[in-house]
Amino acid sequence: MSPYISFPGTLTPDWLTDVLHASSALPIGKVTHAQIQVTDAFNSHTSRLIVQYSPDAPTSLPTRLVLKRNTEADWAKDAGKEEVTFYRHVASLSRRPPIYIPCLAAEYDEASGNSYLLLQDVSDTHEPPMTYERHLSIVDGVPTPAHINCVVDVLAQHHALWWEHAHAGTNDLFTTGYWSRNAERLEMYLVRRKTSWANVLAQAGEWLPAEIHELYEDVLANLPRYWQRYLRPRFESGASLTLVHGDSYFSNFLCPKQIDDDGAHAYMLDWQSPVFDVGGHDLANMCATFWMPEQRHEDQREQSILRRYLAQLHAGGVANYAWDDLLLDYRHGLIYWLLVPVQDANDGSPKDYWWPKMQCLVHAFREWGCEGLLA
Repeated sequence: MSPYISFPGTLTPDWLTDVLHASSALPIGKVTHAQIQVTDAFNSHTSRLIVQYSPDAPTSLPTRLVLKRNTEADWAKDAGKEEVTFYRHVASLSRRPPIYIPCLAAEYDEASGNSYLLLQDVSDTHEPPMTYERHLSIVDGVPTPAHINCVVDVLAQHHALWWEHAHAGTNDLFTTGYWSRNAERLEMYLVRRKTSWANVLAQAGEWLPAEIHELYEDVLANLPRYWQRYLRPRFESGASLTLVHGDSYFSNFLCPKQIDDDGAHAYMLDWQSPVFDVGGHDLANMCATFWMPEQRHEDQREQSILRRYLAQLHAGGVANYAWDDLLLDYRHGLIYWLLVPVQDANDGSPKDYWWPKMQCLVHAFREWGCEGLLA
């Protein structure tokens, strides 16, 4: 582990040189020039860099980098720490999976809570299949079939890599079961969600439909029984858990600019909230948070995604996990995500964000018969 080197306030070639020397990415030579372009990222301080090195530096070093630093919010500092932990672990693997963006430096400072990442900038060859804003539009929020295949393949490869991992359940690398690993976490989660729901009701007044009100009241009331029946034994055994990304919108993937219908090599990014949990959470996030039934049903899109994911999971070496297991886990994911818009609203997200998201998730929740798991 290399030392954290405090950011000087303004990025300089000397600071980059020190960071790259400390991480051993730059064994000799130095950075002589850095051109900076600040991005519009809302959850971090992120800049694209074009760097030049001294003649004695290795010629294999990338000249286009991305510098990502945390904002001052407490949640951003926690997220930065998680992402540093992720990239450090990937760097420690004897064979580094090609689905993660190459990282040249990843450091966290325990005293200040600050962190930074230096990643290779792959924007010349890769791009998101769609922007986050386009995903939120719902009507225009569907990538091409080739891009969907590309994203599903890399998600399945990632889940297969971490399937029933040795660190799952230990909490020494990443948290296991954000709310579902034990009764204590469940109670904390329920208090938070019930408080948020009460605040949403107080703010919404009379416009919130009665059937939505009734549905959420029932879900919150029956969540302990659901946890006791389905999730408690799952987390006690650790069966079929994997490292969930936690924010698997299409905009958090990078697909090749030249892509074919067979799928192609892609990257996953923004590892700010990984947790060992049920893989169906990521699938529900992808398919149900901003797709109405029309988007999910067109060309059997939702079913095709689930079937392709399972095939790729099996190809990645996962055994003893069948179609019915996946469908149950997808429903688990829908139950989890159903309550997320409540927290979004409570935390200050605008209505034109959380209300469409809630409607999409309610439709999927009902279509998939998730009430039956809570009965």
